[in-house]
Amino acid sequence: MKHYDELEWLFYKERVVSEEKYNEMEDHLYECDECMNIFLSLINNEEINSAEEIIPENFTDSVMNNIKSFKNKPIAKVGKSSMIFKDIFGYYVAVATVAIILTWGGFFSSLVDTLPKAAKLAINEKAMSTPNIIFNMSEKIVNRTSNFINNFQNFNLKEVRK
Repeated sequence: MKHYDELEWLFYKERVVSEEKYNEMEDHLYECDECMNIFLSLINNEEINSAEEIIPENFTDSVMNNIKSFKNKPIAKVGKSSMIFKDIFGYYVAVATVAIILTWGGFFSSLVDTLPKAAKLAINEKAMSTPNIIFNMSEKIVNRTSNFINNFQNFNLKEVRK
């Protein structure tokens, strides 16, 4: 979580940040107690007094009365098991429909015919493009051994001629 410093909160309080940044910082205040404490420390007594002048004294009582007068409408309960059955049945019908369409279209039969061919091609291409490391190594060993023997024989012949 990114925290903001005191200067950033001062800019937020004075509304000299972009609207996007302002909303981002406001959302952060709801989540972070540390930044909330920094922001609250920037509020001075003058601002508190001016807020008290704007907010009427009976504000709390009027809000509480409005809450009490708000009538809750009970939510009609729908049987959970019937909803689950309907959802599962709907998914089953959708899957069955797709399977039937693919079967009639010949997708599955072409898949059965095409898949082994594709696998064979992939194996052949991979085998052809990948160098045979063991063969190359053994070939190098044979060549070096042959060169060593030839050089050794040439060296012995030179010694014998001298």
